[in-house]
Amino acid sequence: MRSVASPVDQSPTPAARLLTWAAVVMILLSLPLLVNFVGRLQAEARMAAAVQLRAERIKKSEIMLAQLREALEYARSDAFTERYAREQARYAKPGEVVVVLSGAQDPASPHKAWWEDFVTLPQDGDQIARGNGDQPISDTPAASDTPAASDAQATSVSP
Repeated sequence: MRSVASPVDQSPTPAARLLTWAAVVMILLSLPLLVNFVGRLQAEARMAAAVQLRAERIKKSEIMLAQLREALEYARSDAFTERYAREQARYAKPGEVVVVLSGAQDPASPHKAWWEDFVTLPQDGDQIARGNGDQPISDTPAASDTPAASDAQATSVSP
């Protein structure tokens, strides 16, 4: 008959125990390092996002700066001076007529006032402006309409 063999005491050798303890100690010591490494990765991701956000802001600021420089260059040009003189100051070149609409209450919709002035008949006392708006048109020629006055006006320097 066979006898049942008793389990042999299979206790680990001292070298195996030492290796097991060394592995456990290494894992325990590496946990804080692993947590620190993950924290640094998260901080790096936040900083990369902040760098990208600031790069986009810089790009927008550079575009705005270029537009402002272009606007400043235009504002210093003769074309702007002429446009401002015509549209805002209501100046005219010699031989041109400036038309100023009276009664324009809403500057946002000047076409509405223009249309009303265009389609309505003039009332008594209304005057039609001529030149820079200082002189009303009349049936008799003004002093500046005479040939001698126009020659003198042509040689004078206008602002």
